[in-house]
Amino acid sequence: MRNLHKVYFKDYYSGIDFSNADTENNRRIIAGRNSILTQKGNLFVIPKNELANAMIQMTVDYPGLITGTGITHETKIQGEFKLGMHFDYTYGMPVIYGSTVKGVLRSYFKEEYDGSDADAVIADIFGSTDKDSSKSIYDRDIFFDAVITEDNDGELLVSDAITPHSDNPLKNPVPINFVKVAPGCTVEFRFRLVNSILKATQKAEIFKQILLNYGIGSKTNVGYGQFVV
Repeated sequence: MRNLHKVYFKDYYSGIDFSNADTENNRRIIAGRNSILTQKGNLFVIPKNELANAMIQMTVDYPGLITGTGITHETKIQGEFKLGMHFDYTYGMPVIYGSTVKGVLRSYFKEEYDGSDADAVIADIFGSTDKDSSKSIYDRDIFFDAVITEDNDGELLVSDAITPHSDNPLKNPVPINFVKVAPGCTVEFRFRLVNSILKATQKAEIFKQILLNYGIGSKTNVGYGQFVV
């Protein structure tokens, strides 16, 4: 098993001469690191937490899934992957952090829940604040990291590029290379859900609909982070 977190955030710039970053040798090193990250067969399925009792599996739709873009990962080397990525620290696999899952589900819960007690239900499931600890861990819903359980014909991470528009669209654009979870991969969202104001099965169904309708991760407004069942 290769720890992709280590490759991306520890080893990626190892051996780079930063006194003159964009050199042919540095580009060659970066191209080799990119090949390691995107080669087939990198997937290791992270085991389930023993507390998890509800799972929702979805397939990443085209063009793929991006997480962690706010993490710094950039120098001035041509061809490098310039956006961050969320990885599990122990196994090094790409994940969607549980805090992100919880935040997205909370943000869109009212859009999918048609009861008149929405505010009470939201407080019950997600807490009155993000750090609410009024309930015992055994009495509240828990949002674990979502993990990749199946790759797409061996592909887990693949390269992509975006070309942001400048103030003058006639100027030569500079593509931004990045790495993403490949479309066709299966993501498993893991929870520990309890019966409270809503039954655990009702919560799971609403969560599933939110994820299908709104997606998750970065750049969902341009199609990334969408799912099919």
